[in-house]
This record gives sequence, C-alpha cells and structure tokens, in this order.
Amino acid sequence: MDLQDRMSKTVMGQATWADPDKGMKCVSCKHCGRHPAPPKEGPKKYQCAMVFVHTKKKGVPFDAKSAIACSLFAM
Repeated sequence: MDLQDRMSKTVMGQATWADPDKGMKCVSCKHCGRHPAPPKEGPKKYQCAMVFVHTKKKGVPFDAKSAIACSLFAM
C-alpha cells in the first residue's frame, strides 16, 4: 500500500501512518490507553502513548476501536 493510501486511512491522534497490512485496530495495541478525562464529543476516548514518547506531548483523543493500527502496533 502506498503512502497516500495510508495517509487517507490515518486518523488524528495516531503516532504514525495507518498500516492496513497489519490487519489490526488501535484499540488492541498496548500503546493505546484511555483518555483520563470524559470525552467531550462521541467515542474519542483513547490516546496513543507513542505520541508522547516521540513528541513529549499528549496525543489527541481518538476512536481507537475504528482506527486502523499503525506500523508501531504492539501486542
């Protein structure tokens, strides 16, 4: 899959581009954790810990149950 396709499947809040070849969702990743505050809108209640590792900033909450896992996916 080329980068343009991966970019189109990536949601804001993920550590890096989605990787559909993994066949997994972010919610199954060990880096995915619940956002500590109640979500303000809809299902955006998860954050990726790898965003903090790479940027030293908390990631944007997102819906990890529907997000396609990225290349940093880990069990």
